[in-house]
Amino acid sequence: MNIQENVVNLIARVLEVTPEKINEDTAIGDIPSWDSLRHVTIIIELEKHFKVNFEPEIIMNMEDVSDIVAAIEERI
Repeated sequence: MNIQENVVNLIARVLEVTPEKINEDTAIGDIPSWDSLRHVTIIIELEKHFKVNFEPEIIMNMEDVSDIVAAIEERI
């Protein structure tokens, strides 16, 4: 499984939706359950899963799945 598949599956699990509802352009707010609280949960789970840490300014720029994948790729 590649990074994007892992990210999509993790986000789907946190948001309680199927992975098919998420693609690289899916952004905060596109899915009703993806609110600010769930976004924080997603970030925490990503940091645990990929063993990375995101600086606050990076988190602020994570607006869609492709941003998240890029941020992880830069750190691993």
